[in-house]
Amino acid sequence: MFTHFYVALGFWSSYTHAITYVYCGLPDGSDWEWLIDQSGNYQKIEGVWARITESNGRYFNVYRVTKCAFEIKAFNCPAGYIPQPAESGTSLWEIFEIQQPDGTRQLLDGYKSYHSYHGLPSAFRL
Repeated sequence: MFTHFYVALGFWSSYTHAITYVYCGLPDGSDWEWLIDQSGNYQKIEGVWARITESNGRYFNVYRVTKCAFEIKAFNCPAGYIPQPAESGTSLWEIFEIQQPDGTRQLLDGYKSYHSYHGLPSAFRL
């Protein structure tokens, strides 16, 4: 019984909603800046962290948000910069995954850190 409890708890915790910060980054990862509103507050959005694994075993993390939640925020990055999610200033480069009303998902462009199950991330931290 306890084994099932821990498995269920692990499954539940990996899909809980969270609030994370948003920054604006260049597509090549060469520069970034926090997205700040007119009152000087860091921009945040609610969603779920997820992982996308490629056929070669490498993976990257995405922050899954609904299309409605993303559009309501109307993130306004400088020209050439793309909104990207981050838990802190030392987060790796992650991207948004937008969930459409019909259930399909779209990955937004942006620089991302690739990871391997056999080693360290293949990109630098912010």
